[in-house]
Amino acid sequence: MEVLKRVLSAVVMIPISVLLIFWPGGLPFAIAIGIIAIWCAHEFYTGVRKLGANPVELLGLLAVAMFVVSARNYEIKTISAIFPAVLTLLFIISFCVELVRKNRAPLVNVGATVFGSIYVGWLIMHLVVLRSTHGLGDVHGKIIVGGYSNDATAWLVMMAFICTWASDTGAFFIGKFFGKKKIAPNLSPNKTLEGCIGGFAGAIISALIVGYIIRLPLHHALALGVLMGVLCQLGDLSESAIKREIGIKDFGKALPGHGGVLDRMDSMLFTGPAMYYYVALFLMNWKG
Repeated sequence: MEVLKRVLSAVVMIPISVLLIFWPGGLPFAIAIGIIAIWCAHEFYTGVRKLGANPVELLGLLAVAMFVVSARNYEIKTISAIFPAVLTLLFIISFCVELVRKNRAPLVNVGATVFGSIYVGWLIMHLVVLRSTHGLGDVHGKIIVGGYSNDATAWLVMMAFICTWASDTGAFFIGKFFGKKKIAPNLSPNKTLEGCIGGFAGAIISALIVGYIIRLPLHHALALGVLMGVLCQLGDLSESAIKREIGIKDFGKALPGHGGVLDRMDSMLFTGPAMYYYVALFLMNWKG
């Protein structure tokens, strides 16, 4: 039943994701990421309340939205003042709110508020920055695939999604049917060595396939595959560590077979920034 739910979820989510990523200009993708980020942050704040924390959720959600909105006007090789400004205001205002509360716990409450906005908003906004960047692929920022001209950054964002999906899928199916050796029973009881190998292989194979399609040099495609494969599983384990501390299995039930939206996006919170920084450091002069 769990396998069927995952397959049905994928049948619905993948076509929608492809449409949003490749929509010209990237605005629908940014809007979708903004909605997802706010949903994920809400799930996070709901979860940490089970620990007794009382985050300033509205302020945290506003900060998450600001990260995503400002990412639309962010240049990949410049430093924007908006990001440190949002973090500074978030910290100061949430601390001020804490001062007037009757049951004050600034370390727990302010910490949970700021952590939630960074964990979700700061990490996920890298996808929006990358999708909004111009100048990759050729002099017009385009590459030709199958006779169609598309933004190069759309393909790189798509590559991050595909590698993450392939890693998650490979880890799930290989782990479910062949997994024997547990590697992190205290964090993720179902995670096995065999599943990790399957996930790692899935990320590398998918990166090589997409890299070939978009004419990305082999060494870059391989490096991205390795990077995606490692960080995808680290992202999953990191979220599992948070859930174990809270004492919950999932952050929600919005997605059949996956749990909450944050449970589905946990790996992407790590692989998205990885793709962004790899592009910023090594692919700014790439001509597809």
